[in-house]
Amino acid sequence: MRMDIDKMRNEFFKKSFSVGYHNVAYTWAQLMLVVLSCIRCLESFEEGAKSPSAQTLRDRLLLDGGWLEYFHETMHEIAVLMFKRFPRYLWYISVDETHIPFFGKRKKLNAETRKKGLGAFVHGYRADTPGATGSFCFLVISLHCCKIRILLAVKIVKVKENYRAWLEQELKQALKLAPKAVILADRGFGKATWFYKMLERLDAKYVVRIPLRKKENKNKVKNGVTKFQYWMTDKSTKEKVLLTVHVAKDSQNRTYCLASNIENKTSKQLLRMYSNRWDLENVFKDADRILLPTSSRNPLMRLFTVVTSLFLFTLWQLQKILHPIRHSLRTFIKKIINTLCDILKCIITPLGELLPAS
Repeated sequence: MRMDIDKMRNEFFKKSFSVGYHNVAYTWAQLMLVVLSCIRCLESFEEGAKSPSAQTLRDRLLLDGGWLEYFHETMHEIAVLMFKRFPRYLWYISVDETHIPFFGKRKKLNAETRKKGLGAFVHGYRADTPGATGSFCFLVISLHCCKIRILLAVKIVKVKENYRAWLEQELKQALKLAPKAVILADRGFGKATWFYKMLERLDAKYVVRIPLRKKENKNKVKNGVTKFQYWMTDKSTKEKVLLTVHVAKDSQNRTYCLASNIENKTSKQLLRMYSNRWDLENVFKDADRILLPTSSRNPLMRLFTVVTSLFLFTLWQLQKILHPIRHSLRTFIKKIINTLCDILKCIITPLGELLPAS
């Protein structure tokens, strides 16, 4: 299987813009160039686009288009190729939620989106961002090894949405790609009985950080016990699951309690496995360097900016693996912009104006 990175990038943006319903003066390729320029400068449409205008970009952007489906299809293709290329490496599947802060009237926006039949999207969780009144929540599944981090699936989560069926289906697909991959998850999932039941149905190996709430379990850890079992019970459904908990300390003497069904590993080895979950958190930090900023109240616009950043980040990783010439992430975007300018025979000024090349 061959990967045409330029074709994948172009197809994603082609599915993101209308052909010319609002303003036929600009092709989708020219709009892609302006968007990439905004991303490189970390500027919103309002800050980084003058001609075409920010309003033209918003009008031409197909937020309900096929870009999300194409993103998932492309990530699947990349995962197939990379797993064939690196079959001997240890692969992990990480599950995590990330929150993007919202500044504004949370209840008002939720009321507006409910009225449109879309549901509420702004959660009350504010993270650690000063001034935030809530946040948009994204559920992300990553397949990764030491060579590449692939964002297999991204979902924007509504308030009180039950996403268990979606998550189980996506994890099932991920395990088809990498059957021996170990699933990693943080305490948000570690406290949920249904999550372990799901992993049992999938017959998946897992290492999940777990919060200890029972006094007797805390005392076991305090007394130096490194492995024990206990029944976790869901208070609402009374559903139970028997967990094997391993206790380990890192180099900074911090204690980790890890639930795992892997039998031939020590607590220290499981902790080293679990540390690979931070690769997913680092993806968001790295991808922030090519983020398209937005203060839009539209949940789909928020999803588009997140997916675009993760899509370009994955293409950059793929470029480094398939081609000997390597660039930094931001230089990768700059090279794309320069190439597009040559192809389209135009320049883009620091003010965001798209002009014919002299």
